[in-house]
Amino acid sequence: MGAEEDKQKSIPVLPWMRSPIDVSSFDECPLTLLPCLDPRLKVALENMEISSLFPVQLAVWQETIGPGSFERDLCINSPTGSGKTLAYALPIVQMLSTRSVKCLRALVVLPTRDLALQVKEVFSAIAPAVGLSVGLAVGQSSIADEISELINRPKLQLGVSFDPEDFLPELQSSVDILVATPGRLMDHINNTKGFTLEHLCYLVVDETDRLLREAYQSWLPTVLQITRANDESFLPCAQTFLPSPFSLKTIRRSGLERGFKGKPYPRLVKMVLSATLTQDPSKLAQLDLHHPLFLTTGQKRYQLPEKLQSYKLFCESKYKPLYLVALLQSLGEEKCIVFTSSVESTHRLCTLLNSFDNLPFKIKEYSGLQRQSVRRH
Repeated sequence: MGAEEDKQKSIPVLPWMRSPIDVSSFDECPLTLLPCLDPRLKVALENMEISSLFPVQLAVWQETIGPGSFERDLCINSPTGSGKTLAYALPIVQMLSTRSVKCLRALVVLPTRDLALQVKEVFSAIAPAVGLSVGLAVGQSSIADEISELINRPKLQLGVSFDPEDFLPELQSSVDILVATPGRLMDHINNTKGFTLEHLCYLVVDETDRLLREAYQSWLPTVLQITRANDESFLPCAQTFLPSPFSLKTIRRSGLERGFKGKPYPRLVKMVLSATLTQDPSKLAQLDLHHPLFLTTGQKRYQLPEKLQSYKLFCESKYKPLYLVALLQSLGEEKCIVFTSSVESTHRLCTLLNSFDNLPFKIKEYSGLQRQSVRRH
């Protein structure tokens, strides 16, 4: 850790990161006291057995739906388990519900398909309550199946003539919100007809550190270039995604373009999140943030959620599997997850635990060794 700490100290801190909003200073807020919450979303949250917002969720709400009004891009540094996903999902869904037009307006990017599936579940629990649909692009199924879920192809009536200039493009988005991994996102950008980010209003980069460390086919500069909010940059990009009978005039007639007289309206809002958000200026510069606001939980870089109970058990390395078996037996029928340091360790431990005949529960391996169908099951 010494070398890592020295490296962190040597990196200059950006001015906007020097005076962060301390999320830990917020208290939980009951839904009944949350200002401006759509009643339909309140019911959806209650159906999820959520009666109040966690501190990070309340802090983000105030900077988006509250007085902050999405005026600044948000950088959120909060530990796993603190409620980051709902923190950005709730205000985005509320904002998108104010317009009924169907187009892709929110994009959430995560480094792995498993994380993307978790995030998609959160959006799917609240978005339908206000008439919004959520799509997934992670390579879990064939790209043809994904295209059928993401792109709507309305059928034209036989014998009916029409002027292409008077209609929206035939290929339209079937979803308002897309949760994606970078590789599959680039597949759709490069190859899927009708897939466009020209109407995008919200970009969420979750697990930012990992996404910035790895290039992932240059997904970030590609997305930022496509969504650049002015007529000179984003409209020509949009034209490349449209079938030939349709022109930029069609887009302008639709009233959906993000640019107006060369100015962004609305601005592409970015929200970046990580449990260990980098402070490296060169990495953060890739995000092209707009007057960013830094929200963090105190001064500790690594920290567990306050309400998470944690215990430590010290023992010799050779006895760890035996202590683990005793712990699992004490949990009874309660489900649990055991993390290891590598795929190989996962396989060895699973094999060892399954050699005990008297354990009253099933043990399954979950790692990169399994096919996606097995992991999903």
